[in-house]
Amino acid sequence: MNVKLIPAWLCLVAVPAAVRAQLPNASQQVEVMQQRRQVESLAGLGGDTNAVPEFYAGEDSDVGPQSVVQLKARHPRFTVAADVQYFYTDNMFLTRNDKKGSDVMVDTAQAALEPAPRELGGGSFAPRIGFEQQWYNYGLAERSSFTAYDPALPGDTTARRNSFDFNAQTVSLDGKWYRGPWTVCIGGDYRRLLETGDYDQFYTEFVPRWAVERAFELSRTTGLSLGYEGTYRITETVLTSPGLDATSNNRTDHSLVLTGSWKLCGHAVLQPYYRFEYSHYTGIRRDDYLNSFGLALYCPLCRHAALRAFAGYDHLNTDGAYVDSYDNLTAGGGLSLTIAF
Repeated sequence: MNVKLIPAWLCLVAVPAAVRAQLPNASQQVEVMQQRRQVESLAGLGGDTNAVPEFYAGEDSDVGPQSVVQLKARHPRFTVAADVQYFYTDNMFLTRNDKKGSDVMVDTAQAALEPAPRELGGGSFAPRIGFEQQWYNYGLAERSSFTAYDPALPGDTTARRNSFDFNAQTVSLDGKWYRGPWTVCIGGDYRRLLETGDYDQFYTEFVPRWAVERAFELSRTTGLSLGYEGTYRITETVLTSPGLDATSNNRTDHSLVLTGSWKLCGHAVLQPYYRFEYSHYTGIRRDDYLNSFGLALYCPLCRHAALRAFAGYDHLNTDGAYVDSYDNLTAGGGLSLTIAF
């Protein structure tokens, strides 16, 4: 990725535009992927089961398993997973005006160690440590170029969407406490973003996080989940500009998430969701308000594989000086493979 190549419509001035094109969009793409996978986990789709997903941990012990065969998970266990998502976004640079669409492919490889759960406070506590590698690739189907500005060169030049490819590496450590329909989670992630090709690091963040979730069973086929999620992002950016420094993206996020689940059959779950997120930047004057709506269809194929299709709409309002409020529509699908030892 040529980190100096900046789309002309993003440029208020040369250097701040570089910060906007390289860092916020890349980090926000990763955050969106993480949020989408959190919503998927609320459906109970871990890939290592052929059962109808539970509405909450331990539900099967109350009402009995909802499939012909329910294999009991062994602990401790080591999990390896691979995932591919392919989707279209109508606003790859997350701008208000002159939006550019692109197809996006996100490939993920993951490994995690899950020690045996322990009884704690009348519930079960399950720790986990994992590593994840992701590759973000733009414009596989759209090869056209657009006008861009390079601060290092006079005049305009051209860029292709794959000039903004990047990858992400994440180490995570967390623990979840389950008791009936309640889940409490506390943990942290260390993440770094790198250019594709040279693997030069351009962004890092350490993210302490905490969450609480309550599931509601409405019937044997429908349920709701209401959750709160909080994070604090301690960041470092390689590219800086006047008025901004390497830690200007430090912020705290607070989210409310409402998720519905409708079991269509033994191998299909329809899941609408809504997320409201408030972000307060601690080093600069900036507050963001994000509303996200989505609908997903999850289809477990077997114990180790699952298909999904999804569509989502994001609307962000911000008072930041170097960023835009924006609307973003995405739609696509994915395939995941998971094996636990």
